[in-house]
Amino acid sequence: MLKLGLNKTLKLTLIQYIMRFAFIFMVLYFFICNDIFAQIVFLTEKEAIENALAMNQQIKIATMKVEKQTLLKGSAVNIPNLEILIQSPDGQHFRPGFMQGFDFPTVYSQQSKLQKASIKVAESEKNVSTNVLVYNVRTAFNDILYSQQKYLTLKNQDSTFAEIINMNEIRYKVGQISALENINSQAYYRQIQFAKEQALAEFQNAKMQLAIWMGNPKDTSFKVATNYTKITDYDIKQTIDTTFAQNPIQQYYTSQKNYFGRQLKLDKNKRLPGFMVGLLNQSGSNTPFQYYLSAGVRLPIWYWAYSSKVKASKKDMDIIQSQASYANYTLLGEYTKELALYKQYTKALDYYENTGLVQSNEILRSAKESYRLGSIGYFVYLQNINQAYQIQFAYLEALKNHNKSVVALQYIKGEQKY
Repeated sequence: MLKLGLNKTLKLTLIQYIMRFAFIFMVLYFFICNDIFAQIVFLTEKEAIENALAMNQQIKIATMKVEKQTLLKGSAVNIPNLEILIQSPDGQHFRPGFMQGFDFPTVYSQQSKLQKASIKVAESEKNVSTNVLVYNVRTAFNDILYSQQKYLTLKNQDSTFAEIINMNEIRYKVGQISALENINSQAYYRQIQFAKEQALAEFQNAKMQLAIWMGNPKDTSFKVATNYTKITDYDIKQTIDTTFAQNPIQQYYTSQKNYFGRQLKLDKNKRLPGFMVGLLNQSGSNTPFQYYLSAGVRLPIWYWAYSSKVKASKKDMDIIQSQASYANYTLLGEYTKELALYKQYTKALDYYENTGLVQSNEILRSAKESYRLGSIGYFVYLQNINQAYQIQFAYLEALKNHNKSVVALQYIKGEQKY
């Protein structure tokens, strides 16, 4: 009896240990799973742009250029160096003295304004780089979503044809289809697998491109959500501002024109007389007042040097004005072309969203059911399945082109959100 009691106690103790171990395992499994799922964070387009603006080397360089021009503000009041003189007025003793030259006062005010204009030019250059970078990031992000959705659609097509392959194997063995039909289905299935591999490679390349823009090409571990939808929060205006005033390129040329305008005013002011003041000793050792104030005027008699600079500054103004006009002309041409493409892609996308996808789903459903029941042959079935998926791929292409056009229009107009 005692032995039976001990065995029973040991069994109960063992069961308790097993239950405790199972409980601990379940708790650990719960936390581990939660941690794993918590780490799956999808990268949004906004976050990709923020990462690129923070890490991209080109933006860092542009920022340093702005900082450099800001540091040069102190050099705007550039007074000539003090001249220390040692003279011997009586031929026996040496007397120290000094002279300080000054430009005309307006020269210093113009130099200060010119340096402020230099800061604006550097800032506008950074804005141009930022606008280009945001465009590249958004384009790469759109390519990722497109290639990912294309890959998922090919996976669905792969699954559909895997069922066909299995079904054809059975039908071939019982003599319902010919060897040619069986081989044909297998060849088409391999084409789908090859297309799927290509789509996966496109997806990986698009992620690599985005990682480069974000300043970390070695990290492509990020994931993006699979919901690929069209951009709808942008109003395409029928009448456009042909000055493209919001585009950073136009702002850059505006700042350049202001800079060269300041340079022209500075060069003109440098033609004005300068001044000199100093303390010199021109007396002997017995003179009560040894040092005397000296003052003078610096006359810009070598006029050709100043005249050449003024003419060159005027030529810079003409050049930058021509460049600004050409840039505006180019932007107008790009916008007109992209607007026409946008309208074309929007019409195509509307068709696929309202009609094409509905027909694709109906073709897939009807073809599968008809082929299963034997009311249609293999080649008719294959034709219908292929047509249905071609509609889906055409829809994805239209969606990609539509979104790409919106991004391009926002880039040209300078209306990107970041």
